[in-house]
This record gives sequence, structure tokens and C-alpha cells, in this order.
Amino acid sequence: MAPHPPPRSGRQATGGAERQTPAPVPASAGTARGETIEQCILRSLDEYFANLDGAKPHALHEMVLQAAERPLLKFAIERTGGNQSAAAELLGINRNTLRKKLTEYRLG
Repeated sequence: MAPHPPPRSGRQATGGAERQTPAPVPASAGTARGETIEQCILRSLDEYFANLDGAKPHALHEMVLQAAERPLLKFAIERTGGNQSAAAELLGINRNTLRKKLTEYRLG
């Protein structure tokens, strides 16, 4: 059996459907400070650890994901005028997943 060719044109096959792979955020799309989203997260983590005063960090992964996901969801909903289908498409997730997350973050 011949191997499947890799996805083309920035598309990624997922479960029989094709999904557009996200493009990297260009450096010019940084914040007012001229930093990328990644740099902003790293700076925030440095500040978080500097302010721990010897306390042990807990559930860092969950904390960072929630800190990024909640404003991202709010942005998508606002950007699409409250249209959940359009917001889900903008985010590249299923509408039902979006609805679940909106409920989880009490945004819906």
C-alpha cells in the first residue's frame, strides 16, 4: 500500500476532514510593546515566578491555558458580533466545543 501524500497548501488532514493549519504570528503583529504573543507569555511567566516569593507554583499549565483561552474566546465572540458559528470558524474549533468553553468560562 502506498503512503498517503502529506497535506498540501497549509492544510492538515484531521479525521477525514481538512483543517487549515495556523500561520505563525509575525513579529510585526506584536503588542504595543513590539513583542509577539509568545514573548508576552514568556515575560508574564518570568514576572509570575519573580513574584512567588519562594512559594511553590501549582498547576502552571492549566493556569496559562486559562489565562490565554478566556480572552481569546471573548475576542472571537466580540469580533464576530456574537455569532458563535463564525467565532468557532475563526478559532478553528467545532461550534459545540466553543459552546462548551463559553459555558466553562461563563461567557455564554
